[in-house]
Amino acid sequence: MTDIRYALRLLRKARLFTLTVVLVIAVGIGATTAIFSVVNAVLLRPLPFQDPAQLMQVAEKNDSLHQPAFGVSALNYLSWKERSRSFAALGAIQFGTFTLSGQGDPENYTGNAISASLLPLLGLQPLAGRVFGDADERTGAGPVAMLGESLWRRRFGADPGIVGRPVTLNGVAYTVIGIAPRALTTLTAGDVWIPLVIDPPKEIRLNHVLFVAGRLKDGVTRQAAQAEINAVAARMEQDYPDIHGWGVNLISFTDTFVSADLRRALLVLLGAVTFVLAIVSANVANLLLARALDRRKEMAVRAALGAGRARLLRQLLVESLVLSGVGGGLGLVGAVWAIDWLQSTLPPNVLPVPDIGVDRVVLGFACGVTLITGIVFGLAPAWHAARTDVNATLKDAGRSSTGAHPLFRRALAAIELALATVLLIGAALLGRSLLALQRQPLGFNPDGVLTMQISLPPTRYSNAQRVAFFRDLDLALNALPGVTRAAITSGMPFGAGNYTRSPFIPIGSRVLEPGAGVPVDWRTVSPGYFATLGIPLLRGRVFTDADTGSAPDVMIISRSTARMMWGDDDAVGRTVRRTADKKEFTVVGVVGDVHSATLNVEAPTLYYSNGVRTWPLMDIVVRTSGDTASTISSVREIVRRRDADLPLANVRPMPEWISSSAAQPRLNSALLTVFAGVALLVAAIGTYGVLAYSVSQRTKELGLRMALGADRRSVLRLVVGEGMTTGAAGIVAGVTAAGLIGRALSALVYGVSVWDLPTYAAVSLLLAIVALVSCVLPAIRASRVSPMVALRLE
Repeated sequence: MTDIRYALRLLRKARLFTLTVVLVIAVGIGATTAIFSVVNAVLLRPLPFQDPAQLMQVAEKNDSLHQPAFGVSALNYLSWKERSRSFAALGAIQFGTFTLSGQGDPENYTGNAISASLLPLLGLQPLAGRVFGDADERTGAGPVAMLGESLWRRRFGADPGIVGRPVTLNGVAYTVIGIAPRALTTLTAGDVWIPLVIDPPKEIRLNHVLFVAGRLKDGVTRQAAQAEINAVAARMEQDYPDIHGWGVNLISFTDTFVSADLRRALLVLLGAVTFVLAIVSANVANLLLARALDRRKEMAVRAALGAGRARLLRQLLVESLVLSGVGGGLGLVGAVWAIDWLQSTLPPNVLPVPDIGVDRVVLGFACGVTLITGIVFGLAPAWHAARTDVNATLKDAGRSSTGAHPLFRRALAAIELALATVLLIGAALLGRSLLALQRQPLGFNPDGVLTMQISLPPTRYSNAQRVAFFRDLDLALNALPGVTRAAITSGMPFGAGNYTRSPFIPIGSRVLEPGAGVPVDWRTVSPGYFATLGIPLLRGRVFTDADTGSAPDVMIISRSTARMMWGDDDAVGRTVRRTADKKEFTVVGVVGDVHSATLNVEAPTLYYSNGVRTWPLMDIVVRTSGDTASTISSVREIVRRRDADLPLANVRPMPEWISSSAAQPRLNSALLTVFAGVALLVAAIGTYGVLAYSVSQRTKELGLRMALGADRRSVLRLVVGEGMTTGAAGIVAGVTAAGLIGRALSALVYGVSVWDLPTYAAVSLLLAIVALVSCVLPAIRASRVSPMVALRLE
């Protein structure tokens, strides 16, 4: 306590020094803690389920189609439940949408049909009421539902009395039997859950529509379960020849929810922010070394009065720990603010967890980093000060010398520049990659396109009724004033609608091996879809109003789909079939490729006509030439006149969807740029500080040089040369290190090499300029030293 009180007194006297050090430490620890909190939430924190290590995604796979994880057919799911012995339980999920009406304005919600086994399998309990039972998923059972916690709180004011009461979903009265915990949304994003009812006679074994989760039995390893389910799949292939080529892949829940790209991006950011903390520590160590040199006489007096080296070392380490403690406290406050900002600005589903937060692990990390940082940057200065030569110092022998360990201080400055170089190169590469993504041709024109969603409850609308409804709506939308073109689709590019990937097999001559198929994204569209989005027609024709269920089955395919199946041959008039039901379709048109889900990938696509079949949830795309607000109001009125219980959802301009798709690379680039900018600033201050202190310590030497005939220009060259030697060493080391670790960024960049020479050269030039500016100011000060004043110092 005596040491702490003494340290606080000294730091209060040197307020500018204290403020500088505390702020620099706060920046380093705050940034590190904020990024670690994300890493902790995504990679380290256990999933909010009971014994999550035993949970597996049980996916179908097809090696010939290069599909390592595909959806599961309902019939295969039932067969696995019957034949597999490695799982304590299996549960399934099927996506759905629900319109809640009858209590205020109708609203559209995402939801899922889930098996009764799912919540017990996950180890989750409802907040109120009960979970689904086996009786609830039988055909003909009374309609029951569970509401999500967020919907329960937002729409029903967290009223527990809602349990047991009916709510109208998709036009049907469902009895609310329970409130699902928030943890369920980690696995099945949504607000409403109903029982999954499977009617085997109506299912197709190759219709892959389910997500299946399984809990391993105690003592069963993933490898043993994989071997057992492989044997089950082999026997099923013999029993059901249609599923030839389809196997089973067990995937840990961690790998399911955290993609390799996200894991790599988070680790790169954590490494980058660790570099920032290292630069901060080196900078603070340099400041404390300078302060220690100024306190040599104080240390000598204390040593002469009987203080041992251990006592002095302890005192100085306490001072550095006090500094790091105050800086760490401010950094933790900044980290909490940064985390809140991140969560409020990130689009949904960028991170696979609903909440980041500061938990005990993050607090422990912040305290540990604060302690270690204080020891790291305080140890060298404390050790140097504790080894002060008492006799020499008390006789003022070294008053105007350069001080001990100048090479060590310059090495610290070089290390700062090297780490800043690595960060700047990484930030520049990610920035160029982001620009390349944003400049990537999309294959369509999103400007001026307004999007929205509408869901027709399947309980009130059959497929034929949906086809008629959307055809009528399409005609009405195209007649609206201010609307250039309008169309309806099951899944627009970058949107949240319905489009799936299924394998298709070309019939007749082809470039594929006999019997081989290709997985293709497919969606249904109205005739004006391609014109509305500006997707070019390359061959054949688009859909017309005559393409209905009574007409021959036709489809339109993208250029990449045509090339995968028939090479450079004309695809119009060719025939393909679905693997699920062997239904055949004739290609009537070929359109341009479109980036549908990611900016850097053109997905092979095929299109069905809305005149044959539609999904319950459909996207509306409207190209406007007038006021957007009035267009939205007009669309709402058109829908309301046809069905007052149908809400419009996800009303957004299409450019917003595209911007959201680049959220993760934009976040990576922005954070790394911020870290690199902080690192560059701190490194520049460190270089300036080293040279400025060196000049102040060399006043006598520089005065003698000038008294013996050296002019100001030669003094400038001397000081700048020494500084630039330090800077060049740091830049060369940083460029070398960036080249060696560039592979870590290879999966995060697009359109630029991780060893891009112009980027390396530009960053090196920038750092050289910064280093030169940092050197010039102390050099100018040195060149103005008066020889008489310098000599009078002795």
